[in-house]
Amino acid sequence: MSAPHALIEFFQKEAMEYLGRLDQLLTAAGEQAPDPAALLTNARALRGSATMTRLDGLPELAATIERIAAGLRDHELRWDQRLHFAVSAALVELRSLVERAGVWSDVEQRQSRSHSVALAAVAAGYLASDTPAVAPTAPVVPIARFFPNDGMPALVQRNPQPPITLAQRFRQDIAAAADGVARESAALATHGAGVSPLALTDGVRRGLLGLADVAESYGAASVANLATRMARAPLAAISERMAVQSFARQLMDHELTDQQLAQQVKQASLAWSGTPVVEPAIVPIESLLYRGHSALTQARTVRDALKSHWQRGTLAEPSAHALFEELSDLLDLAGTT
Repeated sequence: MSAPHALIEFFQKEAMEYLGRLDQLLTAAGEQAPDPAALLTNARALRGSATMTRLDGLPELAATIERIAAGLRDHELRWDQRLHFAVSAALVELRSLVERAGVWSDVEQRQSRSHSVALAAVAAGYLASDTPAVAPTAPVVPIARFFPNDGMPALVQRNPQPPITLAQRFRQDIAAAADGVARESAALATHGAGVSPLALTDGVRRGLLGLADVAESYGAASVANLATRMARAPLAAISERMAVQSFARQLMDHELTDQQLAQQVKQASLAWSGTPVVEPAIVPIESLLYRGHSALTQARTVRDALKSHWQRGTLAEPSAHALFEELSDLLDLAGTT
């Protein structure tokens, strides 16, 4: 499913301008790395424009170029002639695909995705590779020289505040993917006359599947599973659309700690599956006068509440611990009269 023909024509004109700027950045840099900020700005604009066309596969290729630009900006990617050729070739292919946007078919879709995968593989392989053999060999200095044994402070110390950790990168990437879901959900909620809700719903589904891919790449199974289940739902009911928007906003909330986010995702998953979230009322045992049979009856109630915690995987919560203590006291009281 694609956008109207007029929008495709507007996209082609706009995309050609972005591609021209990207080509100029690569040409002006020569053998040096291009300006990462300018490269990222134009690549991001190209990806955003491609997303509006709803042409399957095209935004992915633009997004791969955007990720490479972000890697250069964050000093996570080393630039040399090999990567220069790979990005230049991807821009050539992208220009050809943009020219065929008006007659988009499964052929163009497969080509776009295959080019995206190939470019990502080059960047990933380059990140994992050693310094090229053509580069001058740096002298190898034994690490022991930086840690003298004369009692003096070490010359090398670990940075206590690294620029970015894996957990921080996960929160940034997952928030960026969730932002796409939120924007598609907002467009679906506010669409006007003449706009097909089916096309907008399809955009939400693609955003959710992209979010699931990002979460899966970090091993965040709970986020990936919920995003996938949401993408497979009809998304016709207002309650479903509101749940998707709420889920996306939670992932975008940088004020939440990792533990709070994990708990909210768990609650959202339970709510989406229709499982009631049971919060048992904890009553201090000293305020009760259970004896004998009544203590056994209450013990069975507490046991059932603990089973609910076990089924939800929340036995580590304080409320579950309180139930364990209450059950222990009830067993002692069951022997009294």
